[in-house]
Amino acid sequence: MTPSVVRHAKRRRWAVVAAVAAVLVSVPSVVAALAPAGAPADPGRLRELVLQSATRPYQGYAESAGSLALPELPNLAPVTALFSKRTPMRAWYAGPDRYRVDILGTAGEHDVYRLPDGEYTWDYGDNTLTELIGDPDVRLPRAGDLLPPELARRILRAAKGDPVSALPGRNVAGVAASGLRLVPADPATTIGRVDVWADPATGVAVRVEVTARGQQAPILVTEFQQLEQATPVVEAPRPVLGSGFTVASAPDVSNALGALGQVPLPATLAGRPVASSKLGGVEGAALYGTGLAAFAVIAVPRAVGNAASEAAGKAGAVQTRLPAGTVVQLSITPLSLAIVRSSVFRRSYLLAGTVTPDVLKTVAEELSTLRRSGR
Repeated sequence: MTPSVVRHAKRRRWAVVAAVAAVLVSVPSVVAALAPAGAPADPGRLRELVLQSATRPYQGYAESAGSLALPELPNLAPVTALFSKRTPMRAWYAGPDRYRVDILGTAGEHDVYRLPDGEYTWDYGDNTLTELIGDPDVRLPRAGDLLPPELARRILRAAKGDPVSALPGRNVAGVAASGLRLVPADPATTIGRVDVWADPATGVAVRVEVTARGQQAPILVTEFQQLEQATPVVEAPRPVLGSGFTVASAPDVSNALGALGQVPLPATLAGRPVASSKLGGVEGAALYGTGLAAFAVIAVPRAVGNAASEAAGKAGAVQTRLPAGTVVQLSITPLSLAIVRSSVFRRSYLLAGTVTPDVLKTVAEELSTLRRSGR
């Protein structure tokens, strides 16, 4: 056999190998394309099913991906990462008081267990099991909050009065899901739309997209890659030989930001009534507004306000003089952030919400003169 014939034979063999590899790689996408999508559903009924799905069990693998370029605020790096990076999660959900969520990452795995008798975390990197004592007054967001069923319920519950319309169905993780689109009615919100796809039989959401006003691409997408709607077995984790075990108080906003300022807040700010005063039982923390046009106000120690201002400044924030202090504002669509520093009472406030920067500017002006006006 001549060398040229041998070369041709080798090329043919590699061509066959490449063709087989291409077919194998394309099979999942072909199957997904051929899988049946959900039929159009009445959006109002689908919304109610999603809201009532908290008792529906499931287990599977999901990924969330955020594109918000959030600054690294003091002690809040794990929170900002949730909305600016990809977060892989494996979940076992038996009910609101019995579930497990594993956060998978290159640096290791971090697991959260919720059981009727308490909550536990397992850190593979530290090889430590921690039992959390007590219920936090104001809990920080965590990865499990971005699972499609949980995120969909939170958004739809907050925006009950906003209109919804039907979306074409799609197949997500083997579920022939029906879709709905929620468009906030309040022009002051920076959220343009929220798209939800859910199982029309159980209401379990399988994909959620959040898109900012004026944009086409979502800024947050969370979706199941694998899903089984069956009741999983979720038991308390047991320390393994050589691992550590600790008991700690459940972390809350106070742990992350330091002792919150015990400052009474007004009944209205920027013309918007307080929706939850003493948020989580903490004086000096409150939620204002309704639906998706809401914002939080938290009174914090001066040192925390200074650190937050510095971090926001590095991210391109703009500082403006107020009647009695300064405000540092940063817009990261769809989130608006502001740090208010009073020059008279040496007090700081953190403001954050899905409202326009003008709304927070008005809030900052009112807070800077809060004591002067005798409110």
